[in-house]
Amino acid sequence: MEMESYYSDLIRYFSERIILSDSDIKLIISAYEFRVLKKKEFLFHQGEVCRYEAFVIKGACKLYYSDLKGADHILYFAFKDWWVGDVASFSTQEPAAMSAQALEETYILTVNAQRKEALFAQVPQLERMFRVITQRTLSVLQKRFFLTMSGGARERYLQLIERYPTIEQLVPQYQIASYLGILPESLSRLKKQLYEQTI
Repeated sequence: MEMESYYSDLIRYFSERIILSDSDIKLIISAYEFRVLKKKEFLFHQGEVCRYEAFVIKGACKLYYSDLKGADHILYFAFKDWWVGDVASFSTQEPAAMSAQALEETYILTVNAQRKEALFAQVPQLERMFRVITQRTLSVLQKRFFLTMSGGARERYLQLIERYPTIEQLVPQYQIASYLGILPESLSRLKKQLYEQTI
C-alpha cells in the first residue's frame, strides 16, 4: 500500500460522516502519523498513560485488561476502520486500565492528545463527530455488558459471529473464549453443538 492510501482510508472514514474542505483534509493529514505495529507489539500497556489514539488501516488489535491473578480479559477486538485507545487515559493522561496489542502486523494512524485538541479547534465538526462515535461505542459496550450479565454463552457467541464473520480466521480460539467470558473447552463444545444443529 502506498502512503497516500493509508491517509485516504482515514479521510474516507471522516468524509462519510462530515463534510471536509481541502484545507481540512490537509490539517487532518498533518495531525496523524503513520505507524506499523509488529505482531504482538503493544500500542500501550495497562498502568501506563495511553499517549496515542489510533485508527486501524489494516490488521487487528485486541484490547484487554489483566486482573490481579494475571488472567487476561479481552474487552474488544479492533479491525480495519476501528479506533484503538483507552479513552479515559488518553483524555486525562492518567494510567490506562487496559492494554492494546497487535494480533498481526497492523497499520495504524496515530494522533496524540495535543494534536487532536488543536485539530478540534481548526476543524470544529470533527469534535462533534468524535462525540457521536464515543456515544455509539459506549452504547455497544453497554449492550455487551448487559448481554454478558444476562445472556448465555451461545447468544454472545452468535452475536460476535454476526458482527465479525471472519473473526475465527484472525483470532485464536482461546482469545475468543476470553472475550466471551468462557473457557476454551466450553467454546469448543458450543461450536460442536451449533455445528450438529446445522447438519
